[in-house]
Amino acid sequence: MTPTNKPAIDPNGIVTRPLPPDQISPKAVVLRLLQIKNVFRRNWKLLVILVAIGALIGYIYDLMHKSRITYTGSIMFNLGGGSSSGGFGELGQLAGAFGLSSGAPDANIFVGDNFLIYAQSRPVVEKTLMQHDTINNKDTLLVNYYIRHSGIRDKEWEENDSLRAFYFKRAKKPEEYTKMEQLAMADIYTRIKGEIAIKQPERKSSFMELSCFMEDELLTATFLSRHLKTIEEDYQRKQTKKTREMYDLLNERSDSLARILSGTENQLAQFMDQNQQVVVAQARIKENKLTRNSTFLTTLYYQALQQADNMRLSLIRETPLFTIIEPVSLPLFREVLNTKGLQIGTALSFILAIIVIFIRETYRSIMKEE
Repeated sequence: MTPTNKPAIDPNGIVTRPLPPDQISPKAVVLRLLQIKNVFRRNWKLLVILVAIGALIGYIYDLMHKSRITYTGSIMFNLGGGSSSGGFGELGQLAGAFGLSSGAPDANIFVGDNFLIYAQSRPVVEKTLMQHDTINNKDTLLVNYYIRHSGIRDKEWEENDSLRAFYFKRAKKPEEYTKMEQLAMADIYTRIKGEIAIKQPERKSSFMELSCFMEDELLTATFLSRHLKTIEEDYQRKQTKKTREMYDLLNERSDSLARILSGTENQLAQFMDQNQQVVVAQARIKENKLTRNSTFLTTLYYQALQQADNMRLSLIRETPLFTIIEPVSLPLFREVLNTKGLQIGTALSFILAIIVIFIRETYRSIMKEE
């Protein structure tokens, strides 16, 4: 059995009952506060010195690191206007001419949040950077302008002399990059990935907003406009891929029929020139055969031309339409990002001072007990 808390009698004859172990008396609270006061009185100089050292280190860090100025811009646009169902309805009508089934797959490969991920993907960003644009009345490769004005040379490439002097000599495809160009593009994309964002401002709206912040105003505005154009072109090309393949096939077929028809007509004209006065039945049969082939090929040729024309109209209907609702406009929002070395240094040094004082007081109490 556990012993019960028995009431105690003080020298004045007053009966006192001890508190349960899970309760604290006001007297204990006052005594604890007095102990903390005494601890602070003994160690206030140490606390002030450590906090001052941390604040000084943070202040020196702020002086050594310049403030970063960024420009933020955005473009609001609407994606719509493409109709894949109508185009593939006509694909089904033409499928019989090529031995295909009537059920064609849907060309819409971007659904839900896939478009948001796609718009920030590395292949699309690289296509944007590898384009020329007129900046300050000068034709400039965008990736080189980014290297010069984004701040990447002074931060990510500060200690790499090779990259600090690097630039792209011409626009290239990713498979044409050299080893140095691959390293440079990897660093550039890593930086840009943290600078751009695309979102849907309202869940019930079909509008999209492409935004970015960079250290140069013209760079921000140019990159936004060029990147949206790249997204539009690449997206349209992917959305209409199957229809364009069918359109190209129909053009090849009409060109082939035109060559065969031309050869047949030449043979017929040559035969008729050589046999104007001939009345032999065998010659007439050959002439009728060439005439029949020419007529049949003419019919197929005009049908192929009509189908290609219908497919071209279908391609136009399927092409998604990017409508800019709110273009990027100068001047952009300017923001100065200051370093917070002073605040961080003060906070960390204060925590360190508390730990040092705790260790010091613990050691002091141990030495007293001994």
